[in-house]
Amino acid sequence: MAASSLFLVIWFSSIATAADVFAHFMVANTYNYTQTDWKTDFQAASDIGIDGFALNWGPPDCSLAPNDQQWYVARIADAYDVAATNGFKLIYSFDMSYTPGACAIGWNTTFMATMISKYVNSSAAYLWNGDVLVSSYGGEGYGNTFFADLKSILAGEGIGISISPALTTFSLAAQSADPNEVATKMLADYSAIDGYLNWQTWPADTYTNLTADVDVDFQAAFENTGRTGPYIMGISPWQFKDFNDGYYNSWVEYSDVLFPSRWQQAISIVQPDIVEIITWNDFEESHYIRDLPPVAGPTAVDFGVTGAYIYGQTHSAWRVMAQYYISWYKTGLAPKVTEDRVVFWYRIHPKEVPCSSGTNNIGVVRNSAYPADAVFAWALVSQNSTISMDVGSNQNWKFIATTCGPTLNMVPFPEDVDNAYPSVSIQRKEKTLAAATGHIAITEACAYENYNPVVGLTGPAFVASPKMGNGSGTGGKPRKPKYQKKAC
Repeated sequence: MAASSLFLVIWFSSIATAADVFAHFMVANTYNYTQTDWKTDFQAASDIGIDGFALNWGPPDCSLAPNDQQWYVARIADAYDVAATNGFKLIYSFDMSYTPGACAIGWNTTFMATMISKYVNSSAAYLWNGDVLVSSYGGEGYGNTFFADLKSILAGEGIGISISPALTTFSLAAQSADPNEVATKMLADYSAIDGYLNWQTWPADTYTNLTADVDVDFQAAFENTGRTGPYIMGISPWQFKDFNDGYYNSWVEYSDVLFPSRWQQAISIVQPDIVEIITWNDFEESHYIRDLPPVAGPTAVDFGVTGAYIYGQTHSAWRVMAQYYISWYKTGLAPKVTEDRVVFWYRIHPKEVPCSSGTNNIGVVRNSAYPADAVFAWALVSQNSTISMDVGSNQNWKFIATTCGPTLNMVPFPEDVDNAYPSVSIQRKEKTLAAATGHIAITEACAYENYNPVVGLTGPAFVASPKMGNGSGTGGKPRKPKYQKKAC
């Protein structure tokens, strides 16, 4: 039976350009990190073309934590030491969702300025037009005066900073309003910011594909007002969390084909100054591409109840997809394909089966009807090939992958899907070149309501990318490529 086609990613040719890619990194998951652990992460990220991490961390003295978080400072010191000797870049992404009202001691400009100036001369510091790039998650609770004061303190020390925050309420509002009007108001309210990070990389509680409309209008608004900071476009593979405490802290967003779709928008429509992958290691929200930490041992992470949908749910193969698009984004040219690979992902139980634990028992995971009960496949081949997929009783579903670029397709779960291990093979000239089976079965015996996918790979593992982008860490407005549709 032939699988119904979703879409064929279009290729473009262009003039080459230089651009950088960062990954959002949760410092909260590094309590037990050594310098060796930092080096492992930096190398894994660099291998697929990521230039640096945006370090997300909360106020060290915030009273929300059971203990103070001063260990953040020590882990960040290790990160800068290791990055400086490995050609890797770092920027701060201050988590400003921790507002003054929520913390006995929240963020203050004196401490932030001290932490910025501490590493201003490090080779790991990422500069934009000669200034230290500073980002955030949130910040509306602090206001424009706070950002202006931070700039003023550092200017008094002879240090320039370029502030590109993620003011999340504006990004969210722009999805249901006129993005140009929202951006205009934001720029009027925040005269101290230079650039912007669009954090809203998932459709907000809607059963629709995310468009690039917000990115296009926000980017234009910054350019038209002469702001000199980078426009940073967030790209994420998924969004699901469930803290098992009710509707408002448990949700999934429509993410079935989000990752390749968002990358296509970045390459062919937005062409942002910087791409930020959201995230490298935010496991609890299911949008990680890092290898899973060990269940036990010195670098294990206690995820609490959320570990029920994290451990076992590997996402590492999404880095194969990211590597391909990162190269395309940086060079303006679709990479030459020399190996045959299929990345596939699926959830491990149908969305309507009852689960023995999770929010399903006390309510409903918000938007739980959105994800399709299906196995998705993203194929990249060196020669035209047949991709064959088996999912339980749905056997030998086939589609054609061509050399025109990545081909995306899906096979639905059969009506009876108990204990089905999906398998994906690459066939050419009546020969099977590669095959792989998902390592977790799709089952109706649901132990914990789980909308976090398993990601698998058919074909060889990827090889390290050559170093690309503004490796000096002195970013500036790159020359935008002129993309042209390539006939195929």
